[in-house]
Parts: sequence; C-alpha cells; structure tokens
Amino acid sequence: MAAGDVLTDDFRATPYWWDLAPRPEDEGVAPPAEAEVAIVGAGNVGLSAALTLARRGRGVVVLDAEAAGHGASTRNAGYLGRQVWYKYGDMVPKLGRERAARVCRAAIDAHDYAASLIEREQIACFYRNTGRFIAAPSKRVFDGLARDLAMMQDDGVPVDAEMVEPEAAPPAYRAGRYHGGQTLRGNGVIHAGLYHAGLLERAARDGARIVGHCPVQAIEREGGAFRVFTARGTVRAGHVIVATNGYTPKAAQWLRRRLVPVDAFMIATEPLAEDRIERIAPGGRPMVEHCYSPCWIRPNEDGTRILFGGLSAEPPAGLARKASFLRDAMVRIVPELEGVRISHCWTGKTAFTFDMLPHTGSHDGVEYAMGWCGSGVPMGTYLGYKTALRVLGDPESGTVFDGRPFPTKPFYTGRPWFLPLAVAWHKRKDRKLFRG
Repeated sequence: MAAGDVLTDDFRATPYWWDLAPRPEDEGVAPPAEAEVAIVGAGNVGLSAALTLARRGRGVVVLDAEAAGHGASTRNAGYLGRQVWYKYGDMVPKLGRERAARVCRAAIDAHDYAASLIEREQIACFYRNTGRFIAAPSKRVFDGLARDLAMMQDDGVPVDAEMVEPEAAPPAYRAGRYHGGQTLRGNGVIHAGLYHAGLLERAARDGARIVGHCPVQAIEREGGAFRVFTARGTVRAGHVIVATNGYTPKAAQWLRRRLVPVDAFMIATEPLAEDRIERIAPGGRPMVEHCYSPCWIRPNEDGTRILFGGLSAEPPAGLARKASFLRDAMVRIVPELEGVRISHCWTGKTAFTFDMLPHTGSHDGVEYAMGWCGSGVPMGTYLGYKTALRVLGDPESGTVFDGRPFPTKPFYTGRPWFLPLAVAWHKRKDRKLFRG
C-alpha cells in the first residue's frame, strides 16, 4: 500500500474518542476568588476528587490549562484494568511479598471502585467486562507470567487468570509471533471520552466549578491556606490538590521532577466487518504485549473498528506519518489487516515514576495523586477519590501508596532528555524477548 493510501479521506489527527465526546468550549470565565479546595487538573483524577468533595458539601474549583480532559483522560486506550505496570516478580525483591501483595490488591480495588462508579452513576461509556489477553513473546516470558501468577495466588491476591498455551492463542495474530500468554478476567474496556464526560457532568452538577483554559502559574502558602495564581486571576483556597500526571506544570516543580512524561500513540481503523473484528479480538477481548515497549489492540465501543497503540516514548513526528508507522506495526501483528486504512491518529502523555509505582501524599501542604505508569483510568479515579477523603480527614482515605518516598534523579527537572536512550535500550531488550 502506498503511503498516500494509508489514511482515509476524512483522517483526523485528534483522538477517536472526541468524535462522541468533543472537548468543552472555552467560556472565558475567571475562577472564583475563594474556594475551600482548589484542584489543579480537570482529568479523571481531579474530577473524581471534585465529585467526592462537592458531595460532602465542600466548595471546589477545578483548574485546567486546556479544556477539561484535554490530556490523557480522553487520549488513553480506554482500559479498565486490575493491575499496575510493575510485574509481581519484579516488585517482590524491592517491596517484599506482603507489600507487593498489598499493591496488587489496591489495583484490584481501583478497578472495582471505577467499575462500581460507572454503574452507580449510570455513566454511559460502553463499559464491558471483556477480560484481557496478555501476549507472551517467548516461552521464557510465558514461564515468567506463570510464575508471577502462582506467586500471587500463593500470597492471597485474588487474581482471576489462567495461562493460554500457544495453540489456544487468538489465531488472527501472526503465526509464531507469540508463545501463548495469559487471560486476565475481570478487566474491562470503556469509551475514554464518554467516561470523562460523565465525571465532568456529575462533578459540575453537584457544585464543583470547572474552569478550563486557565493555566496555573504558581502555588504559594499563605498562613494556613494557599494562593493559586492563574492566567485568569488568583484563587485563595484552604486546600490544594495537584492531579496533572504527565502534564504537570512548572508551578508544581517538586512533583514535576518526580515524573517522566511519555508520549503514547494510537490509531483507529476505518469501519470493518463484524466477523473480521471477531476474528481479531474474540468476544471483544483486547490484547496487550508483555514486553518493555508493548503494542496493544482492542475493538472500539461498538465493535466496528480496531484501535491500536504502540511506539510509546518515540519522537512525536507528524501524526499522519505516525499513523503509517503504527499501521505497519499493526499489520506485523495481525496480517489480515493489510490494506486497512486509518481514520484517526493521536497521542497523549502518560507519566512514569522512577520506582514504577503510583504515588499519593502531601508536600508542603499540597496534596497530590499521580504517577500512574499506564494504569491511570482505574487507579487515577480511585486515588482521586482517596485524596479527597484525605482532605476531608476521613479515616477511610488510607492506601498502600500514601506518603511513600517519591524518588527523583539528580539534575532532573521534568524534561526527560534520556527517553531516546531508553527507547533504544527497550527495543534491544524486546528483540531478545521475541527471540526467546
């Protein structure tokens, strides 16, 4: 297929999710002069916190540098998972088995909280409990997945999973590319844009003030309160929560130095026949590779398109060019998608931490919840809620992630100059994984 034939005539370099959930218009409003709680970041995390606080009668303003949800909350893959990025066998030597098990249980709690929130609030975001297939590039990886699963079961982690031998893996994937894998049950998928829109509507309806296109320029202590300086005025607040993850501004430099923002890329195909989608993703179950720089694949909300992601942390380039690279990577995994055109390509920033775990806590009185390492939809929703409880002084606010040392590196300022080196290193390690 020639490069010019890769894109549909109506190709868009914007998230597929925005078609059904467009970004709010800039209403040109200024923030209130005072609020009980000021939240920086109007993504899923900030809105989850705002919803909790507003329903407890607190005066809340949520500030965002762009339209609410402009960042990763409406750019992610729409996975509602039950795990963290850090694999169990890697966590145990660093955290010990008891704490590693607590982290895994917290990830399950995060999923269950977000799923129950969708049901309780009747958020129409096409939530489906599909499970997930974790593809193993080699027998060595397959054996590692099996060991991790056995360890978690021994340690009482309520993980619902089973190993899938190579001959039972989905047949649409290129023959010999994967050595089976693992099926994780209880994982779900959502429409990322509609999920955020549901949180936004409910938080605003219950009294939270949402002010978009209002970048925060500084946060200063003032006695027992704070002054939050923005491009549209200053807010005096009793509490401040920063919930900006991969988009953390210089106004929160202590946090910015502890986060590594990483661009992730996705494409959506043109509409495809239902039977074709079913061959690629039986039962609508998504696939994620178990490697250092994974690709992932899932159907869209109504099973008419394939959504594919990968090439994370690589240079942004033009999104039309990136769409071509991603389509080629997709076809290498699913050969029958050769010739399919791409209707959307987009990017968004997730954020990793230097210890590969989420963090919540307080620094100089400012509360924070961030560092999702690829698990932001469930974990961010859950820890946004827990951070709001901490502001309220609720004893139910505690989590395994609270107040842990939040590491950084000497001379790191929040601009990850080292990512090209990390990408090259991960590619090298992935080549070894795929060779077995």
